[in-house]
Amino acid sequence: MGERFIIPDVASRPLEVDPRRMRVASPAPVVETPSFKDVLADTVGEVQRLQTEADTSIRKLVAGEITDVTEAMVAVEKADVSFQTMMAVRNKMVAAYEEIMRMQV
Repeated sequence: MGERFIIPDVASRPLEVDPRRMRVASPAPVVETPSFKDVLADTVGEVQRLQTEADTSIRKLVAGEITDVTEAMVAVEKADVSFQTMMAVRNKMVAAYEEIMRMQV
């Protein structure tokens, strides 16, 4: 027969453990997350798409293809908000980089 170990529990009662019956938990499945570079590239691409969409809406408005000014204004505001958000993130990244560069090694 195999070895048996006696492990005292909190109440000091002996507990028999059979090592042959113990199981090792399977590792958690590896979920591949996108890299920071990929996320940043996707975000910049989305901002560019919104800028292009806003430009197209303005051109259509000027050409008379769109009669509803609000449609063009919404596209312009979306592009503006996304650009300002991207610039805020950029400024935070630059500030973090500068802070790291000031650290003493």
